[in-house]
Parts: sequence; structure tokens; C-alpha cells
Amino acid sequence: MSTYPKRNQNLKMRIPLTPELLGSLIEKGYTHLLVNINNQLTNDAVDITLMPVKQKPQLNNLPDGYETFYKITREPMQLACGIDNNNIFIEYPTSDKAITSEALFDDRYFRMSEDFFRQVLESLEDYAVVTTDKNGDINSWNTGAEKVLGYTEHEIIGVSARVFFTPEDVAAGVPEMELRTSLKDGRAIDERYHMRKDGTRFWGSGLVFPLYDEQHQHRGFTKIMRNLREKEEAEKNAI
Repeated sequence: MSTYPKRNQNLKMRIPLTPELLGSLIEKGYTHLLVNINNQLTNDAVDITLMPVKQKPQLNNLPDGYETFYKITREPMQLACGIDNNNIFIEYPTSDKAITSEALFDDRYFRMSEDFFRQVLESLEDYAVVTTDKNGDINSWNTGAEKVLGYTEHEIIGVSARVFFTPEDVAAGVPEMELRTSLKDGRAIDERYHMRKDGTRFWGSGLVFPLYDEQHQHRGFTKIMRNLREKEEAEKNAI
């Protein structure tokens, strides 16, 4: 069972499946697609809705409305290429209904800046430095973030940054409020308990900033954080 907190399941976007979209999902770390087939259409076409997941599902324990699943690199490849007249859609959870699919899956800004980001991020070993897209999904991760939060880059890319917040903060909508504040004020102070991969909590202090490209188009967010308790212990040991 996944330990990642779920987004509001009422907020989903339904996007026509294309080869480009399928490639984006694979890059985000999705491995399988749940399948919902609607045969109740008035014409000869069939409506197929696919929902991406990052772990192999159990066939006898699928969510309501889904009958089976595909490995993302097999049948979906054929569906994305349009080999028949069926209507194929991806159902993707989002934290903000105003976000468009173009904004959600357009990571060109991060790819173009990847070399620069990597050099900066890896130089900050004592700080967790994370970037996300506009939806709050993680798309870069430094060594310090692995040290502070416990996740490897491979397992965290594409996951919602809500995973770092306590269950009570998630329920109160704190992650979304933090992003809105950073957009409104240019930054948001992030001082609260955070969650590690192993489920333990620590008091982290940091800032969240919005990211903009050269045309001042909003592209995502940067979060910089440090474990204050760890810093205090290191200072005591140095005395």
C-alpha cells in the first residue's frame, strides 16, 4: 500500500491520451494504468479511461470503476498511437482545477535548466532543495533532500510534495495555502513538523518560492528546508 497522501479525489482532469502525454507519465515514474471501459456510448466507439499508478495494482483490489490494468509500456503505447476509433483518456489528479494539462505536463523549463539546477542542488548537502511543477509534483531532488527526508530521487520524482506534510496539515489544506502564499507574497515561510519516509517527524525550517521562466511565466516552485533539530545537535557536539 502506498504511503503517499492522496490529493482531493474530486479534483481530476480528463486528458486525451497522446504519445507525448504517455512519455510524460513514464518520465514521472508511473508504471501501470488502471482501465475503465465504457461501452454505453451511442456510436460504435468505446470510451476508455486510464488512471496512472506507480505500483503494480492487485487485480482483485482495484478502485471502484476500474476493471483491469495495463503495464504503461505495453498496451497504452498502441492506444496512444490511435490504432482504432476508441476515445482514450487519462484521468489525472490535480490540486487545483485551474491548472491546465499543458501547464501540468510542460517541463521544458526544468529540462533546459537541468545542468544548472543539478550543480546548485548538489552543492547544498545540508539542505533539502526540491523543485515542483505548478501542481506541486516533484521534478528535481538533491542529495540533501535524500538525507533530510529519506527518499531517493528515483522513488520521489513525480510524487506530490504533500508527502512531506503531516496528516493533520494535509487535512487542513496547509500545502495548498503555502503555494498560494508564495505566489501572492513572493515567498512562504515553512516552519513546522515534516514527515520522513519512515514516518518519523522532525521540525524543519525553510522557504518556498515560485519559479518563473525568462518570459515571467509561472513554472513551479522551489522549496529549501533544513532539519533544525539536526543543526542544533551538530552545534552542541562542536562545543
